[in-house]
Order: sequence, then structure tokens, then C-alpha cells
Amino acid sequence: MNPTQIFQYRLNTPSNRVYPGAHVGRRVSSGHLFKQHEPLLAHPDPRRIDLRASVLDVFGQYWVRVYQQHSLIDVLLLADLSASMNQNKTLLLACLDAIAESAFSYGDRFSFIGCGSESKHCYQLSHCQQQGALRSFSQQLQAARFTPQNPHWQSALPHLPKRPSLVFLLSDFHFDLASLAPILPQLRQHDVIPLVVWQTADYENLPEWGLVSFQDSESRATRTVFMRPALRRTIVQNFQLRRRHLQSFFRGYGCEPLFLQDDFNAAQLQAYFLQRVA
Repeated sequence: MNPTQIFQYRLNTPSNRVYPGAHVGRRVSSGHLFKQHEPLLAHPDPRRIDLRASVLDVFGQYWVRVYQQHSLIDVLLLADLSASMNQNKTLLLACLDAIAESAFSYGDRFSFIGCGSESKHCYQLSHCQQQGALRSFSQQLQAARFTPQNPHWQSALPHLPKRPSLVFLLSDFHFDLASLAPILPQLRQHDVIPLVVWQTADYENLPEWGLVSFQDSESRATRTVFMRPALRRTIVQNFQLRRRHLQSFFRGYGCEPLFLQDDFNAAQLQAYFLQRVA
């Protein structure tokens, strides 16, 4: 088995969580990043008295140095488990392992919510910090067979984090984006990273001429068409248009989608987060 790939990440804004962690936070406590001076009466810790600031105070008040606390964050993978994701299951499981292991390396809590059909149980892993629980859940997900229906995103609403978190939204997005309307208002407070998983064989490796059979990944219906250069160009152009439409749609909500094609590579996610802070 190949070792799990991990990457480094951060929120766009400082965390406001109480518990200490590895990320820049908003709270004042013990830490290494100087924030400001405060009166000794407000923060009664004589060990942090700043003699220079105290001597310069014309009212003779003692001042202490207070520091910005590093805090933990919650990391959530919200995934599409409709039938079209069966062909992307290997990539889905690789994303699950990499994101969870990256969260563990920071000491953060990882959660997973999988949205399939309305009648099917919502796959969920909550506040996981143990590799054993992750492995068991990953095996359960690997054995599952996703049903042919658009993802029922409403099933995720009761389980979304209440505090600002890092949320990865993973799907092939081969559905009407209006179906995301129930969860988008709930995701505005979070740092959302849309992960678009596509297979290049669906549109890049088509022949110029010949009979080609296409199977709808949801309904499993098969259609055979006579491929020709004009039709091939149309298929490629439609995928390019869909790519631009997804970029425009998510940018309207303040997030930039990341396209993962064929295989998962943690270097892509690492480059994505580095570009955000550049």
C-alpha cells in the first residue's frame, strides 16, 4: 500500500476556537506571536510585565505583553455519493485519507459527510482524531455501492459545523448546480474548497472516427454514437464550457474550485493553498 499523501493548509481567517492548536487564532493567551499590550489588571500575569512600556506610562500603570493563541480548527469533507461517483471512488478514498491524515498531523478534528440518495443513510464520520476509526470507515465506504440519484444535499444540513471550519466539497458536479442551494447559505461562514473530480477518458481520449458507446453513470443507460471530428470537438468544448461555468459559479460564492483529474495528487492541494497566501 502506498503511503498516504499529506499537505499543509490554513484558513483564510484566524480561528476563534478556544482549544489550542496549530493555526493562527483570534484569542489572547499563551503563544509566540505578540498581539498587543494590556493593563496588568486586565491580564494579571506578572511574568509578562513589559518594563519599558510600564516605565513610559505617564500614569504609572503596569503593562503586560499578551500573545495571540494558536487554535485548532475543524476539517470537513462533504462528498457526493451518487452513482456517478462510483467511477471516482478510488480518487474519493485517496482524498478522504489525505485530508484526514493532514488534519491529524495538525491535531485538528476531521469529519466526513457523504450525500447520496434521499432514502439512503447518510455516511458520516464525526470529529475523528484516530487512524483506526478512519481506516474502518474507509473500508466501509469502499464496499458501498452508490445509488443512481442526484446527491441529496439536504441530508447534510443538520451535521454541518456551527463554527467557521475548513470544508472540502467533493463531487464531479455533473448535475444542476441549483441543487446546492439548500447548503450554500450554511457554507458561507466556512472556508470552502470545491474539489471537482473528472475522468479525462470521458472527453479527451475519444477517437476521431468510429462507433463509441457512452453509459450514463446515474441511470446506467447506454447509447452508441458514430464519432467524427465535429462531434468530438463539441464534446471537448462542452467540458471546457462546464469548467468555466463551475469556476464562475463558485467564484460568485468567494471560493476557487480545484480540478482533480484521474488521480489524486497532494501536491495539487499544496500548491492551491500556497497560491492563496502568495
